[in-house]
Amino acid sequence: MKLTEEQIDVMKEDLCADIIEIIMHEWNFDMTKAMDMFYNSDTFQRMQDSETGLYYQSPGYVYDFFCNEIRLGKVE
Repeated sequence: MKLTEEQIDVMKEDLCADIIEIIMHEWNFDMTKAMDMFYNSDTFQRMQDSETGLYYQSPGYVYDFFCNEIRLGKVE
């Protein structure tokens, strides 16, 4: 089954919401701080590129990817 661009966009939006919720819970940030942090990350930029397939991963996987970016200062 091939996903439409609209379906992919919905998946990306849902994944962003899940990750922001995790950041809020794990780091005790308010929504604005969590959104700012995630939306300004390389992880978010990579997730927006459908070619990476990152949008298709679990929230936990992408959150871990994001944490590695924060910890190492870069995406590996």
